[in-house]
Amino acid sequence: MKNIKTMIALGLALPLLWACGSDGYESASNQDKVYTFKVTHEEYADTVPDLYAKELARRVEEKSNGRIEFEVFQVGQLGVGVDLIDHLLTGATQMAIVSPGNVATIVPEGQVFALHYLLPTDVKAAYDFLAQSEVANTDLPAIYAEKNLKLMDLWPLGSSNWLTKEKVQEPADFEGMAFRTMDTPLIVKNYEAYNANPTPISYTDVYSGLQLNMISGAENPLGALVDMKWFEVQDYLIMSNHIMYLEGVFINNEYFNKLPEDLQKILSETIDEMHDYAYELQKKANEEAGQILAANVELVNLTDDQIDSFKAEAKTVRSFFKNNMGERPAEILEKLEAELRDFEQQQDASAG
Repeated sequence: MKNIKTMIALGLALPLLWACGSDGYESASNQDKVYTFKVTHEEYADTVPDLYAKELARRVEEKSNGRIEFEVFQVGQLGVGVDLIDHLLTGATQMAIVSPGNVATIVPEGQVFALHYLLPTDVKAAYDFLAQSEVANTDLPAIYAEKNLKLMDLWPLGSSNWLTKEKVQEPADFEGMAFRTMDTPLIVKNYEAYNANPTPISYTDVYSGLQLNMISGAENPLGALVDMKWFEVQDYLIMSNHIMYLEGVFINNEYFNKLPEDLQKILSETIDEMHDYAYELQKKANEEAGQILAANVELVNLTDDQIDSFKAEAKTVRSFFKNNMGERPAEILEKLEAELRDFEQQQDASAG
């Protein structure tokens, strides 16, 4: 009888021992597994997005003891623009550092940042605002997650300006101009408001388009204008500061959720740390680019009245967004406007 009881006890204990052993084996297996992130971005080597991606890779690989590895692909290596988002959604890549404009057809709410003269025109102020914005840090990430995109961070590559063949000082100067835009509906609408002829062209084809007079103008932060060498075939740099060109750090949501919790934490915390690093990168790049541009094209500094004339036209696009993009995009814009009003009051109070 004693032997029978012993056998029964062992029989009950063995599954528990096996389960414990299995958990231990699985844990050890997870500790040894290496996760590879194929990362794409919109620029060439040694530009701000490229340097950001490589520094992120270095920090994460170090903190994870090599359990996360990165492969960084510059623009054109795995496609351009919306191609990078398509690859991310299918799981062919795991991270993309791209403008929300490239996700516009999937998440129309993200187009809100394409509205001219919406965000602060000062880059540091825009960084600070985005770091505290509930729209940027809670609402939009939840919307992107519905499409299997995890928005980890959002930061300005710099304030965009116009590079043109003809001097532009008021909206009427844009009339009929073939102006290069991203293939994003709201960006096209911005230039229709100025009576330009918005012309979507692939980023890597802009130089030849300008050189062959297929287009007469383009926009981007100063650093990108120099990186792409567009100034070589243009005459004027219009310091409009009309929009903050944002970079979103997107991860395939399903892939992220399958990572062990400790690696999820390492990724999240490191990307948060990189927010200030991104600011310093773009600051240096844009300051150096400003000097190069000043030596090669004529700088046009707009007066307050001239900027107000562009803002007046830009407001018509804001009304279009609220009335035509759907209920949720309109709510996002209205909430963002309220946040911006509060932020401006905080800035004024600090200055006072």
